[in-house]
Amino acid sequence: MSYAPTTVGDISATDRNLWQAIVAEAIAHLTYTAYAQKAREEGHPEVAEVFEEVARAETTHGMSYLAVSGAVESTAANLSSVIAGETREYTRTYPRMINDAMLDGRDDAVAAFTQAMAQEKEHQIAFSDALSRMQIGYPDRDATTVIVSPYELAVSPQQDLLATTSGEAPALPLDLETYIDAARALDREPFHVANLGRLREVVFGAQDGIISTVALTTSVAIAVGNTGTVLVAGLAAAAAGMISMAAGAYLGSRAEEDVREAAIAREIRALEEKPAEELAELVILFQREGNTYDDAVHLANDIASNESLWLNTLLEKKLGISPDFGGNPLKDAAVMCVSFGSSAIIPIIPFLFLTIGPAAIGLSVGLSLTGLFVLGLAKGRLVRKSPILQGLEILGIGAASAALGYALGELLPRLLGF
Repeated sequence: MSYAPTTVGDISATDRNLWQAIVAEAIAHLTYTAYAQKAREEGHPEVAEVFEEVARAETTHGMSYLAVSGAVESTAANLSSVIAGETREYTRTYPRMINDAMLDGRDDAVAAFTQAMAQEKEHQIAFSDALSRMQIGYPDRDATTVIVSPYELAVSPQQDLLATTSGEAPALPLDLETYIDAARALDREPFHVANLGRLREVVFGAQDGIISTVALTTSVAIAVGNTGTVLVAGLAAAAAGMISMAAGAYLGSRAEEDVREAAIAREIRALEEKPAEELAELVILFQREGNTYDDAVHLANDIASNESLWLNTLLEKKLGISPDFGGNPLKDAAVMCVSFGSSAIIPIIPFLFLTIGPAAIGLSVGLSLTGLFVLGLAKGRLVRKSPILQGLEILGIGAASAALGYALGELLPRLLGF
């Protein structure tokens, strides 16, 4: 979009020539870019590269003329200028052009002008917002943030977003057996990661089942001294805990899955409504990974040629979402329920065979601490951390809980007077 002077009263011949050259370079850039797109569609990538190279040169020439003309001023002045220009475009210029196209019976031009007019209004809003934020100040960017020039982010029309760059991948020294093994390992990896992720439910459920139950049974055994009461209290707590933990795991996992699905839906809608912006985002993501601008554009265009791959890449790189593997709320709830229930029974077992007394209480606490230590060992091996340290960590928490339960059993009857 050119914002050349709208009046020519005092403009010099040189300035007039500069603006004519700027317009000519802009037209040349658009024309060569369109020619490059057509060349790729017809299977002539080498010719397309020539057009694209010359188009970039025309852009360089035009920017040079803009600098000489004095049109590039301070950022605030530049923003004010483009705001006025964009406002003029969607309030006056495009309505007139749409009316002319309707009179000429050019429905194709009407559609193109109407779409452009809506975009000009969006541009005016974006520029106005940028000017307002600049005037009131905004936080400093992180030093590692890559800032890309708008000239670099300029992309071709929507049809050109799917253009690819030809070229054969280098041959890899890969034998068939290695390839098959790698494919199998790759297919298993998501499930392996998901199962490791469920380690949270296993550890949390088992740990909570043992700790909460041993604290309860110890305090009830000390306070009441009745085996039946201890068994009823322990089994009731275990059953209630299984239901509560399973419901919590299901609702939490379901909420995470809903958030994931909503994020995917938003990204799909963004690709449909603003493909140019999504392609620009992909270019920036690749630049931030250390690629040059040209390499980033090449990668982005190559990926954008496959809509499914384009979506998946944006989900993974921009949002950190795996599009092919989500959670399973029912399985998470089942794991939590079984983990809690099977662990909660451990502190209760001694009271099934022994009468209330130091032996039953001591065995209950001992089995619970042993179970916690074994749980810590298993966790340490799975996450490749020191099994002993992991076991001692959980053991310490369990011992503190048992001691608290014992103290409550001793103190509560005295405090309550029974």
